[in-house]
Amino acid sequence: MAVRSRLGSRRRRLAVLLAVAAGAAGAGVWAGHRIESPADAARRASPPAASPITVPVERRVIATSIVVRGDVQYSEEYAVVPDPDVGQGAGTTTPVVTGRLPRSGSTLKEGTVALEVSGRPIIALQGTLPMYRALKPGAKGADVTQLQTALRRLGHLAGRPSGTFDAATTAAVNRLYDAVGYDPVAPTPDETQQVEAAEQRVTDAHQQTVAAQQALAAARSGPPRSQVLAAEGAVDSARRARDLARTERDTAKRTGADTATLTRLDNALADAENALAVAEAQLAELTATTDTTSLRRAVTTAQATERTARTALTQVRAASGARLPRGEIVFVPTLPRRVQKVEAKLGQAVEGAALSLTATTARIDTSISEEERKVLKAGAEVQVDDTSSDVKFTGVVAEIADTAGTNGALAGTYYVRIDPRGVDPKRIEGLNLRVTMPIESTDGEVLAVPVAALVTDAAGTTTVRVRRGRADADVPVTAGLSADGFAEVTPVGGAPLAEGDLVVVGQQW
Repeated sequence: MAVRSRLGSRRRRLAVLLAVAAGAAGAGVWAGHRIESPADAARRASPPAASPITVPVERRVIATSIVVRGDVQYSEEYAVVPDPDVGQGAGTTTPVVTGRLPRSGSTLKEGTVALEVSGRPIIALQGTLPMYRALKPGAKGADVTQLQTALRRLGHLAGRPSGTFDAATTAAVNRLYDAVGYDPVAPTPDETQQVEAAEQRVTDAHQQTVAAQQALAAARSGPPRSQVLAAEGAVDSARRARDLARTERDTAKRTGADTATLTRLDNALADAENALAVAEAQLAELTATTDTTSLRRAVTTAQATERTARTALTQVRAASGARLPRGEIVFVPTLPRRVQKVEAKLGQAVEGAALSLTATTARIDTSISEEERKVLKAGAEVQVDDTSSDVKFTGVVAEIADTAGTNGALAGTYYVRIDPRGVDPKRIEGLNLRVTMPIESTDGEVLAVPVAALVTDAAGTTTVRVRRGRADADVPVTAGLSADGFAEVTPVGGAPLAEGDLVVVGQQW
């Protein structure tokens, strides 16, 4: 045991000696590296030489802009509530949905059927004034003008709206119903009887006019030529008979005929003279000029009566034409619209709103500060994007509020409406998007350098330092619009500066 103890002690001492030797050698090496001459120390203490940082001159469009966030919205909803008046002609007391139900997400256009109730259509037309009364021929007012405007827009009515439900409007309403596949509401039985009675009065008056005109024409044309010739022949025959009777009597007198013979011949002569007088009178009556005053007056009276009858017929027909029940037209402020939700169900009674409509196109609602409002203009084109959904499109500033805090904008900010262009509304529905609104821009691409390249001295001269080879040259420039870290520059006095030239923006060591 004693021998092993001594051997272990020797080994430990040897290990300690080796470790000390190794440490001393390492210290010597470290010390050798740390020893340097005064010249080396001076060189190490001086700063390294600086080198310029350069970037190329570019040609680009420079535009300053406003960047805001905006929410995608649809215009306010519009509820289609069927009127109790719809379908009353079907004999039902409660309106029931019988067909033409649209699908959610479909588009409701002007002049089409929103839905069918009790077998009758509810036709959608564009207008702000509600259908508060039934309209029929003879009606006047702003609601008639609104109806005529819609009918004209759809191509069913020609001419300018008059505000009076006339015969042309009746014809246009008939065309509207024909276009949607329904019969218009017909006149009532009383109205039909009134039209028939007025038509009969026109027929009678026309017959009277024709009879009076024929009588006047006959009077003006005189007797037929054959009657005149016959009357002239009768006069000639009567005159010869008279002359013969006179000759016979005169001969009898000269020859001394008896009294009885003379009396007979005198009577024969008298009869012949009377016959001649009658024949001449008849000829005179045939050839005499007729006084047509009374006949002309009769024609005028008959024509006036016919005109009165026709005017009355026109009025009765106009008043008994197709009418528009209050419930068969629904005026919507803007069309077309998107069917947001369908509440009505086929075969069920209508209670409350049947359809909920929104605009077919989305809008983007945002707001800007008062200072931004001073430079932003309606009609400006904007860029809209959303990095999370990879959506990017253009839009147009459609509205800028005149008063702060309106349309949901925060106090002190002004509401702005952006109308999207060239994007499916379904892709952006419900998104919050970034909107970049340019407020000033260069006219196309211009020479541009980073703002850091511009140097202005105490005299107000602005220059850029251009690196050509290993030499630098200061080029005087006029700085223009700046945005996104770049500024428009124009060389002064023809100084050389072109796209691709390297300008100094800083130094590096």
